[in-house]
Amino acid sequence: MKKSKQPPAERVAFNSPHSGGLKGGPDPSGPYSLGSSPDEVGMKINQQILVFDFDGVIANSIHDSFMTALNTYVWFVPNHTLPLKKPLKPDSVLPFEKAHSDIFVSFSQLMPLGNRAEDYFIIIWLIDTQEAGRVNSQADFDAYRTSMPSETLKAFHKRFYQTRSAIREQNPQAWLDLLPAFPGIVEAIKALSQRFLLTIATSKDRLSVNLQLNSYGLTDLFPPENILDKDFAKSKRAHLTRFHEEHKVPLQNIHFIDDKVLHLISVKDLGVHTYLALWGFNTQREQEMARKEGITLLQMDDLHRLGLGSQELNKHTPTHLSQQ
Repeated sequence: MKKSKQPPAERVAFNSPHSGGLKGGPDPSGPYSLGSSPDEVGMKINQQILVFDFDGVIANSIHDSFMTALNTYVWFVPNHTLPLKKPLKPDSVLPFEKAHSDIFVSFSQLMPLGNRAEDYFIIIWLIDTQEAGRVNSQADFDAYRTSMPSETLKAFHKRFYQTRSAIREQNPQAWLDLLPAFPGIVEAIKALSQRFLLTIATSKDRLSVNLQLNSYGLTDLFPPENILDKDFAKSKRAHLTRFHEEHKVPLQNIHFIDDKVLHLISVKDLGVHTYLALWGFNTQREQEMARKEGITLLQMDDLHRLGLGSQELNKHTPTHLSQQ
């Protein structure tokens, strides 16, 4: 693919110094030895842990993500060409998506290729510069990402969460209304709580997660110590490693559900069970990657069966997605 040009420096507005970086988190240096008996290392061999990603698995966050990404970008790049003269609000997002369906469709197609808030800069920049059509694979997206100045991405990451906080604080209920739980997920989680220790590994901020869990009626099923957010570590590998160490559960007793196939691939060698949530933000492109990697393709109708052992999960690729 033709190498992308970096965004012109004069297009980016820096009103204040920005800094990146993450707090704490274990150093997941190398895979654990899976040959040791759990009894030999004091593991709880009868305990099972179920780890949920949050956005794209529990929460349908696409509208909030679209709004926050656009609002951050138009502040960040004042000379943009997007049809947006003022920041979107919760009550104007859906009308904007309908009026500019080409932008929303492009965003939806590129969203599975990103991992963290800074990747929304790349997604909107590709749309703004009409480069989105050149991105057909993860490798294409990663090439654009590599071309971006790291300080720009760090600054966008910080501004993204500032933007979200401002929207959330201005009208908390309107913001929550944009973030419904996926149909069926609340009931499934309540059923799974009878068989699993439930945990969350997310790149989202803790306050947003707490507010959303409360609105879904799930707060009691996820104690604070069982939620690891964006400030704990960058990688899902670090999250899963901490749950393994903290709860003394064998890695092979950990089940991890995510809608991002790259997150699942990154932890496969730990020996955990991996599932791609087909109701989340992925396409046939990511589903084919998961199938080749031996990752279970999980449909919502099969979620409540995890841990029963009496039924096979549906592993075939569906003909359609139920994410939107």
